[in-house]
Amino acid sequence: MMKIASKYGKADFTVKLPRAGITLRGWQTTGTDGPVTLCLHGVLDNCASFDPLREWTPGLGLVAIDLPGHGLSDPISSLTCSYLDYVAAILELLHEQSWDNVRLIGHSMGAALSTLIAGLFPDLVSRLVLIDAIGPMSATPAGLAMTAARYLRAYLADRPQAEYASVEQAVLARVQLADIVTDTAERLVERDLIAVPGGFSWRTDRRLKYPSAPLFSEEQVLEFIRAIRAPTLLVSATRTALVEDFYAGRIAAVQNLRHVRLPGSHHLHMENPRPVSAVIRQFLEEN
Repeated sequence: MMKIASKYGKADFTVKLPRAGITLRGWQTTGTDGPVTLCLHGVLDNCASFDPLREWTPGLGLVAIDLPGHGLSDPISSLTCSYLDYVAAILELLHEQSWDNVRLIGHSMGAALSTLIAGLFPDLVSRLVLIDAIGPMSATPAGLAMTAARYLRAYLADRPQAEYASVEQAVLARVQLADIVTDTAERLVERDLIAVPGGFSWRTDRRLKYPSAPLFSEEQVLEFIRAIRAPTLLVSATRTALVEDFYAGRIAAVQNLRHVRLPGSHHLHMENPRPVSAVIRQFLEEN
């Protein structure tokens, strides 16, 4: 994998959230000026998701966090982990850092969270980049009840995290779980593993492996999306995760959206970072 030599570096980023009672960790670029760009990764990923973007966009002021319960960040203390819990933690982060007019880059679940934040608090977000996702999953009234029950059954039947004899076995499991290439899995696994007697296990909040439980109907999601005022870039993959019929309506609902399709699968920002980083940089640097 090619890397670009740069005078810019990265440093650890840590912030305590007193209301949430947790600490978020991640990285930030160094030697940069200008507006803050906050990067939010997908479910079961971590801030390493945006390492390739940092490597291909020297000079951009990026902050990439491990979302609560991911990587090295503390888990949310509530019994369940809803999208609103994550939104609240991100909003508290923005408050604690005195960040406004922030630029958001989100992949997968991070894109869903970014969509909600930009729709709920449009004055907070100056530019929005969504990678292979737009908005959270939705459900019909009957579907909401069914998925909530399924989630709570998983909560009651909670099982310990899987254990592996070697890092290589954990990487293989991650490849099989998310259909990603080995290099991508290696980047993500490094921050997600913890040593246990006899091998390794996941430090990730195991509630993240429960079946998803949507909170909103599709019409409610569209209301969030219609409220977005920030210029928006949607980067989708040729082998995209945006396969449901409702995504066309979501894309049409954004007031100011540019849609770019690039070669790759759901983790295209990691597996095909050069063109993805180029379109993101161009979008962020536009007047």
